[in-house]
This record gives sequence, structure tokens and C-alpha cells, in this order.
Amino acid sequence: MDLFRVDVSLIREGVVALDSETALLLKYIEETGSISAAARRLGIPYSRAWGYIARAERALGIRLVEPRRGYAGGARLTDEGRRLLARYLEFVSRRLGGLEALTEGMCDFVYAGSSDLFVKDLLERLREEGFCVEARWVGSATGLIMAAAGLADVAGVHLLDPASGEYNVPYVERLGLSQSVVLHRGFMRSIGFAFRPDVEFRGVEDLLKYRVIARNPGSGTRLLLELLVDKLAERVGKPRKAVADAISGYNTSARTHEEVVGAIARGEADVGLAIAAAAEKYGLAYRHVALERFDLAVNRYSLEKPAVRRLLELLRKEQPPPGYTPVRSAGQKVLV
Repeated sequence: MDLFRVDVSLIREGVVALDSETALLLKYIEETGSISAAARRLGIPYSRAWGYIARAERALGIRLVEPRRGYAGGARLTDEGRRLLARYLEFVSRRLGGLEALTEGMCDFVYAGSSDLFVKDLLERLREEGFCVEARWVGSATGLIMAAAGLADVAGVHLLDPASGEYNVPYVERLGLSQSVVLHRGFMRSIGFAFRPDVEFRGVEDLLKYRVIARNPGSGTRLLLELLVDKLAERVGKPRKAVADAISGYNTSARTHEEVVGAIARGEADVGLAIAAAAEKYGLAYRHVALERFDLAVNRYSLEKPAVRRLLELLRKEQPPPGYTPVRSAGQKVLV
């Protein structure tokens, strides 16, 4: 997983005066004649764009951007700004093949966390609208940590706290992340066991009879499977480890619900926990286990990003497919 970036920076007296993102902002200002339009194209808030410009001008001691005469709200590069940008672009082109090559594949909006078909549809909408979106299906717990650390803007989470029966909020509070992320209400979705129609699966006890495909550690679905196995061990009066070891495929690690149902449909496994929407998509039989809450944890510094605001807007407006239950508070803050 690539969590680093390569950049070319102009540094003066220990201060970064110009880097690839600021250079791209200046390039877009020159092309669009507007700071706000350049910021939207780059996918950053207007305030951040102004911050980049002010930082560069302070460090260099020159003006880079000036108002366009006769254009309300318009802007253009000064002569010094154009010369600086030209020299930067020339260096990057000669050494690295151009600014686009330097910034290729680096999106300003990163989703990390739980796999979900509805969320995938919303992220695809963002891409269609021109946003650069990167998605990392790492599971709820890892996604939550990434969002808190600033490695992701939004994390999709569905972490059940067995003590309280509540989703997500206890984990944010217990891990001390409430100063780093803001939890927004998402939706409810059905999760259960998916299996082929020829498999006679009746409940958790039958996990001991069939080949199971499980989700990756750190995912909310894996956590639910572990809780179900805990209860099964209590019912049969055996140690939890003995029961887990007796389940064929318990230690498998599929990263998405589609991987789970795909393996079952191909006959590589017989049963696995997955959301109802994924089971229906692959024509599998399905036994409901729980209606779980799926929320979005947003890094506090990402709240004003255009892509984040648009995602929350789509979450409020769009109707989820079968297998989901919309909630009136979708997109609203749950934990501030």
C-alpha cells in the first residue's frame, strides 16, 4: 500500500515555498483565471488554496497572483509568478517527465475502510463528476485509524461493540479518536451468511460442516464472525480456539464482500458472511444475521474538502439498493 509521495520542492530558509501541489494550483489559476475554479479543479478548499499562495509569497518575498482587471473575482499570475512556474515546470519536465507525471495517481481524496457496494457506487459518482478518488478496502478498524492519522479523508466503519450492542461510537471514544475524526451517520444494511442454493446451510452450527471464506482481520465483518464463533463455542461447551480450528477456512482473509461471494459462486468455498446486496448480485442464497449500522468517520481537516462535502450530500440524497435501509439522519454528524 503506497502511503508516500515523491515531490520536488523549492525551499527557502527552511520553508517550502513551492511544491507540486502549489505549482499545479498556479498552473490552474493561469488556465482558469480564477482561484476558486483552480481550487475546485485541484479538489481542495478555497481557504487552503489561499494558504498555499500566501505561504509561497511570504517565503519568496514576491507576489505570485494578482486580480484580473475587469473580472469580478478573477485572478492571474504576476510576471514573477509566471517566470517562477515556468522554471519549476522546466525542471520537473527535464528531470521527471513533467508535472502531470509527478502528480499522477495521487488523489486529494482517499477513502479507506469497509467494503460496501453502495459506497462503491457513491465513489464512482464522485469520479464521474471529475473528482480524483482513491479507495482502499482495508476494513473498518484499519480505515478508522487511517482517517484519524490523516492517511485517509473518510473511513467507512461498522464496528459492533458487544458490551453495549452499539456500533462505531464506542470504538471512536475508546481509542481516543474523537479529536481527530467526526462520525457521520450512514445507513443500515443487512449482513448474513451467503451460500450456494445447493448447500443446506441452516445456521452458525453448520460452519463446522462446510468450507468457509472469511473476511480480513480488522474488518467489521470479521469481528462479527468472531463474535458468532464465541457464542457457538459457549453453546457447544468447547474452548473457542478448538471451535475456530474446526472450521475449515476460518483463517482465510478476503478483502471485500465481492471476493467472498465470488469465491462461493465459483465453488471455491461453501459459505461466508457477506452483505445481502452482494449475495443477491451473485445469485446466492442468503440467511440474515443482523441489521448493522454503517457510518463514515471523517478526518477533521478534511471536512471542507469538496469531495467530502459532495460524498455526504450524495449519502443524504441517493436511495440505496435492496439489502439496505436508509435513515433520515444520513450524512449528519453523530459524534462531534
